[in-house]
Amino acid sequence: MPSFFDKNTHASIQLIIIGLIAALMGIGQNGLLVSLPFLVTHSAFALPTWSIVIAVGSFLFLPSAPFWGKYSDKKGPKFVVLQALFGMSFSFLLLLTFTFFSNDHPNYAGFCLIGLIVARVIYGCTVSGMVPASQHWAILLCGENNRLQAITSVSIGLSLGRLLGPILSILLLKSGPYSPLIMMICFPLLALFAAFMLPSPSQINKHNKSSHQVSSFIPNVRLMPYLLTGLFLCLTIALLQYSFSPLIEDITHWSTNKISDVIGILLTISAAVTLITQVFVIKKKKIQITTMYYLGAICLLLGYLIFTLHSIWLLGIGMAITACGAALLVPAYTTKATSIDKDNPGSVAGYISMSHTLGYGIASLFAYTATISPIYPIYLCILFSVGILVIAFMKPQINKT
Repeated sequence: MPSFFDKNTHASIQLIIIGLIAALMGIGQNGLLVSLPFLVTHSAFALPTWSIVIAVGSFLFLPSAPFWGKYSDKKGPKFVVLQALFGMSFSFLLLLTFTFFSNDHPNYAGFCLIGLIVARVIYGCTVSGMVPASQHWAILLCGENNRLQAITSVSIGLSLGRLLGPILSILLLKSGPYSPLIMMICFPLLALFAAFMLPSPSQINKHNKSSHQVSSFIPNVRLMPYLLTGLFLCLTIALLQYSFSPLIEDITHWSTNKISDVIGILLTISAAVTLITQVFVIKKKKIQITTMYYLGAICLLLGYLIFTLHSIWLLGIGMAITACGAALLVPAYTTKATSIDKDNPGSVAGYISMSHTLGYGIASLFAYTATISPIYPIYLCILFSVGILVIAFMKPQINKT
């Protein structure tokens, strides 16, 4: 047989497919945000209504991500990934159907709104299992001693999706306002076929089944430093994004279109630096996990401090440093957390996903501070990044207790 079919190559191909499946999360999330102005224009619903509809799906990640993580630990990750892909495709199909119907039949707007909410409920209850199960699957493929490689592969997929999502959506929007939704119906179906053809990872790690212990509903107290790190990180990232528009306007007094262009450039810088850091630093194991934790926390704080300098030319530098810090932090605390409960990597990944969702939710509550002063959200970002730095340097003492 050619070397292409040997065991190691076969596992690496599976790992690439798992990473590409995770990329659909980033493509769907960022692609939907780019499409949102067009969906508002070509539907019967205003932006506040769409924001609530989208938030419904995100909120449901809180209870369902840990559930699917535990299910992955018990039954294996393949079914969780398959149902997540089907749920993603079906939810976007419903979004497309009811958005199109509401535009043509505005008298049925109430019925269509219920349909959109159902679509997002399906999304939140199914797609929430994709990242925890993908990380579990990747760990089974790479082995216990290569957790960082496994988690980084999934993280690279997510970053690649966040980078490609806006680009693909912008290109597709030229052919029609509903094209990105059609893309997100087709892509998960293709991924569903690919995942279905993969061997079940439960066959790869049979010995784990005999020693497997089911985790409790409440997270292990030793996970709390890492869960707090994930919560603070996502809180600061989301809060920074909420404050972009008022902050840039306060610095430049530019028009809305020009501010929108700058925000797009900043998000592109963030996605590109994240991907470069993951591929050329983390995946190649240039630095140790503990060092990644320290450097990530320091870079995150330094990046937010640069945002206080009130210079439009320094925003890109601040964004790059912040993105580098986040790229170092995520695989570091995820690897540390999953190593604490080795028998339940899916459950741990589910708890981390839950902490990320909580961070994004809390950030939306703090976003109002931008109306008081555009710089206030940045001060909050600095405060919570200091919290991450404290956790990073006190973590050895925490783990000893």
